[in-house]
Amino acid sequence: MHWPGGCRGALSLSYDDGLAHHVDVVAPALEAAGLRGTFYVPIHRSDLAARPAAWRRLAQAGHELGNHTVFHPCRREPAEAFDWLSPAYDLAGYRPEQLRAEVQVANQALQLIDGQHRRSFGHTCCDTRIGRGAAAQPIGPLIADLCVAGRGAHTERIVQPAAAVDRMDLGCCSGDGCRIGDLERLVAATLACGGWAILMMHGVGAGHHPLSIDAAVHAALLALLAAQHDALWVAPVAVVAQHLPAR
Repeated sequence: MHWPGGCRGALSLSYDDGLAHHVDVVAPALEAAGLRGTFYVPIHRSDLAARPAAWRRLAQAGHELGNHTVFHPCRREPAEAFDWLSPAYDLAGYRPEQLRAEVQVANQALQLIDGQHRRSFGHTCCDTRIGRGAAAQPIGPLIADLCVAGRGAHTERIVQPAAAVDRMDLGCCSGDGCRIGDLERLVAATLACGGWAILMMHGVGAGHHPLSIDAAVHAALLALLAAQHDALWVAPVAVVAQHLPAR
């Protein structure tokens, strides 16, 4: 794979759930390091509705506003682990037309903010299927014409670019709870194999989200990536996806 600028690998920083902290602290920290990320923003119950102008400025700075649906549905399996999610938003009970409509509405809402027509999809809770049992089916084919790529299941694997890669179910690695040594090894492995690492995070520092990466670890990660800019291409998910080989 020939990455832009002669880089030997690619990495995307992604942040979920549209937190106020993402606008106020995280995006400016990325910009100070010369980096841009993807922010997966659910339309309902996120900071987007409260401060659309702030999110518009974030997008204008070069970050991607990724589609994270309207209501952030997930598979309630087991149900007791998802007491925060209404049964109405259980992906196991979603119909194809219901999921597709939700992604379409989210695209339209985000376009009103950033003016963009191409964006990636962040599978909520890393769930990639709707329906139950024999009726279960993958989400990717349902929305492949609506988004350029999908950050998919939590695989802890680096994406290996190839014509056969499933762009709508790209694996991702979690940054929440990681130590800087874990992230240094991820960067080294990405460069060694020439692949694309997609890092998923939620809060940065305590108090913003039940899932988070330590603020000092995050700062060290940005410094590491800035120092590797000649070797590692860091760009939003939608941007990197457009450099994959043709299907």
